[in-house]
Amino acid sequence: MKFTDFGFKKYINDTLDQIEFIAPTSIQQKVIPLLKKHQNVIALAHTGTGKTHSFLLPILNNLKLEENNNYVQAVIISPTRELSLQIYQNTKLFLKNNPLINCNLFIGGEDITKNIEQLEKKQPHIVIGTPTRLKELYDLNKLRLTTTSYFIIDECDMIFDLGFIEDVDYLISKINQDVTIGIFSATISQQLSVFCKKYIKNAHFIDDSQNKISTSNVKHILIDTKNKELEQSLIQIINSINPFLCIIFVNQKDEISKIVEILHKNNIKQVAELHGNLQPRLRLSMLKKIQNNEFKYLVATDVASRGVDIKGVSHIISINLPSDLTYYIHRSGRTGRNNSTGYSYIIYNLKNKTQIEELIKKGIEFETKKLIENQLVDIKTNYKKVKVFKELDAESKQIINKYKNKKVKPNYKKKRKQELDKIKQKIRRKHIKENIEKIKKAKYQKRRAELFD
Repeated sequence: MKFTDFGFKKYINDTLDQIEFIAPTSIQQKVIPLLKKHQNVIALAHTGTGKTHSFLLPILNNLKLEENNNYVQAVIISPTRELSLQIYQNTKLFLKNNPLINCNLFIGGEDITKNIEQLEKKQPHIVIGTPTRLKELYDLNKLRLTTTSYFIIDECDMIFDLGFIEDVDYLISKINQDVTIGIFSATISQQLSVFCKKYIKNAHFIDDSQNKISTSNVKHILIDTKNKELEQSLIQIINSINPFLCIIFVNQKDEISKIVEILHKNNIKQVAELHGNLQPRLRLSMLKKIQNNEFKYLVATDVASRGVDIKGVSHIISINLPSDLTYYIHRSGRTGRNNSTGYSYIIYNLKNKTQIEELIKKGIEFETKKLIENQLVDIKTNYKKVKVFKELDAESKQIINKYKNKKVKPNYKKKRKQELDKIKQKIRRKHIKENIEKIKKAKYQKRRAELFD
């Protein structure tokens, strides 16, 4: 399938050619036809799947651009300034080929007076912004929403996590009932499900979250640190790679200064940091410098891993795993884009064993390596499987040896066979139980989809 198959307006197809977009992704193939026909959508998809263009292209195609049509036709809400800016920059690429379209970005941390002046001069066709700033502009009677045709909520689960859902709830209550609503999220919680039921009727539920949970271009590598200190392990990894841009993820903001200090101490100077405590202007300035290739290493919290398109990321290093493993999927989704190979390293220890097993169940394939004199050396990874088979072998041997070196008794072969058959039945029951769990999971997903259809 190609983008030309959607029947977009000429300026959209021209722009897609210019930015070399040819084949739509899975989520785009499913969502674009629905939003293009003004049908409500709830879509689950991970970072890097192309969901931004899945809602942006139908909006651009359906804008009414007749003379004096200066009213808001689409609102796109995103949880962070960086994500909103990214959507705005993607939109501007299309505006170059159609200057009649007016699009404004309204985000917190910027001068609200400038926003007010823009709205007093002209209401934009497309509004992109963060929840709190849009609510402020509406309360000041500067942003008019009654004419809105599309209302898009991007990274909705993150909006819940950051506590902005009340602002979104307020805004969505002010728009007309005929609006087309699109909700995009990486996961769907009970709270999000309740929110969706409140405002959306007859929505198409699209679960693309299991489609390529991690691209095949990304190599996931576990670094077994054994008893080595964090500093020693991190520096040895850095010395063994030659990244174009490497993001080092930590779980807490207060860990960032420690990692930056370690890097500077070891004469690694091209280091940036990105986290929630940075002032808005500084954060945006930092992102701009990163995109201009002024840094080789970026130390960040997970705020940077949710949807922010930082180009040229060749390596990811996770200092431990996040408690919510969805964030690891987002972390690794920063690399391996545009058919390039990416590397995602996890510095782990035995405490992470359960989390790693959960990621394996989700379909992540790991290589396990250890550091020897600044070189990454392969070690065996199938420890869990090996352990299981060894235990079963030992049980079988125990039955066989039960009758060894003893005086032969009548029917001993029959008894031994019966006990070995019990072990086989035990294995079969285990496999049957696993298959039942898979069937239950499939039925649950089907029921969840029917809930929103």
